[in-house]
Amino acid sequence: MRAAATKLATLALAVVLAGCANQSMPGYQRVYQGYQVPQELVGAVQKRLRAEGLRQALVSRDSVGRLRLAGSYRDEEEVERAFIITQSIVGIQSTSPFYPENVQEKRWEREAGTALADFYKRKKQIQANAPGKKRALVIGINKFLSPKISAIQGEDDASVMGMALAAYGYDVISLLGGRATKANIESAISELDRALGPNDTLFIYISSHGTQPVPTPSGNDERRMSIIAYDTGSADPKAPAADATSYALRLQNTSVRDTLVQNLAQRPTAVTRVIIDTCYSGEILKDLPSAGAAYQRSVNGGGYEKSSVSEASWTGASFTSKAIAVVEDDKRNAPVQTGRKSDFATRKNYSFITATGPGEQSYGPPTGVGTFSLEANQSETLRGSYFTQSFLAFLKQYSGDVPRAFEDSRAFTAKTVLQVTKGLPQNPRRFTTIPAEVDNLAKF
Repeated sequence: MRAAATKLATLALAVVLAGCANQSMPGYQRVYQGYQVPQELVGAVQKRLRAEGLRQALVSRDSVGRLRLAGSYRDEEEVERAFIITQSIVGIQSTSPFYPENVQEKRWEREAGTALADFYKRKKQIQANAPGKKRALVIGINKFLSPKISAIQGEDDASVMGMALAAYGYDVISLLGGRATKANIESAISELDRALGPNDTLFIYISSHGTQPVPTPSGNDERRMSIIAYDTGSADPKAPAADATSYALRLQNTSVRDTLVQNLAQRPTAVTRVIIDTCYSGEILKDLPSAGAAYQRSVNGGGYEKSSVSEASWTGASFTSKAIAVVEDDKRNAPVQTGRKSDFATRKNYSFITATGPGEQSYGPPTGVGTFSLEANQSETLRGSYFTQSFLAFLKQYSGDVPRAFEDSRAFTAKTVLQVTKGLPQNPRRFTTIPAEVDNLAKF
């Protein structure tokens, strides 16, 4: 009896102490108590859904307290708007990734299927022995038209990448700075899509911001983002100031849909290579008023929210994220189970490189737009992001050996970012089905 009482007292004390410790830890709420979304924020989400014309949309709470989309939707564009509205008020982590069941028209899947069918139809009209061409699309932006979007070094990276590709014989379409508008990017993708043949070699490079990630119908917490163009988020200067939700919706409406890039990258070619150097730019919403700002900071340990996408996002057949993650190197021979036949992971002669790992930002010099040097070559000054610039420098040093250049640039980037950010990670990823003997710039 005495032993039992002692155990009960010890257990009670442990529970009390654990409760105190938990509440002192950043993010303890979502880990130990579930998501305590205030009812007034639930009402704010529902009110905003109505105000934006989504009158059949509803929100409920899932098993851990996150807000889950319910109700009915005309198409996936309405679902995406509902996710953006909900995430802008309660945050990404407090929004359930489960896709609503009642969606009348699956626009994203229809577009991907139609585009692929159209390509195969045109493919039959091309002679099988037609000589292939080297085609490349390079996009990069430093400063954006909207003052709310922070400057990066995308143009610096893309310009150097474009010159390197041209030196290797590619016909390069470069959209840099002010030329990288939504209309110009979409037009370039459309023109390249029409011209691309099955014997061509395709290279895509993008360095920009990505929009707020939203879940996809594929499930498994896969998320998609769209490319921030030069004129994304811009509006009539005489228009009234936008709150966080209005601005998030404007970003999505004025960015380049991910399926356009995804469809282009999935076209059957001799070899396709994609390098993406971006991060999810959650910081662009910091200075806008939000009904749920205080709650979001409490869930995130007092800081602003940053989120990522799943590793399957770019290796699926219909959706793409803008360069946050890719299949782990040691998993590159395992097919991605999405139920579709055209998955990147099962494709031959395809290579995908990202500048970051899941949930990470892509960094450049701490001064914003500055320069740096590699440890092994202090005489060469590099201007741009740590990953892209070091990758190109090592590629030159190793005479086009992509795997070796990637490994050295990955190590350099990870080490440098840890030093300059005092602890933040950046771990580039590489996924490839290209045989090692041909996976280098010198041979393509």
